[in-house]
Amino acid sequence: MHIVVRTNPQIGPTVFDPTLRTQVVGTDAAAMRIQVAQAYDELRGPAGVAYGQPIGRLYATLRGYRILSYTDDEVNLRLLTEAPDASGAPVAVSTELRLLWSAADWALVAPVGGTFDQVVTAASPADVATFLPFIAGG
Repeated sequence: MHIVVRTNPQIGPTVFDPTLRTQVVGTDAAAMRIQVAQAYDELRGPAGVAYGQPIGRLYATLRGYRILSYTDDEVNLRLLTEAPDASGAPVAVSTELRLLWSAADWALVAPVGGTFDQVVTAASPADVATFLPFIAGG
């Protein structure tokens, strides 16, 4: 889960560049590096942030996960995230992720096209109930 957070453009290139370079694999890894860098540039201008600095606060909260399949070399899972919508009401979404065991650690397989757009879906209250929650401090 930390890889997904560390590839967020708001985190800044001192974190997302090495993460994308060393912990993201697959045919769309280069596209993801480009997408994240472009998103960062688009966000930092209006925010008045100097290049390299993080851009504000992340308002999304990781709430849980559901393992879809697992082997010693690959895991497919869904990650439950909650963030406020435009009115401030919480909205839950589910993101499908694929990870491969690579060089003694897990690596995120870049989503198609380098963005999570095609693998994120709204999560209904019934969907939310199917996720294992993250427990603070555990």
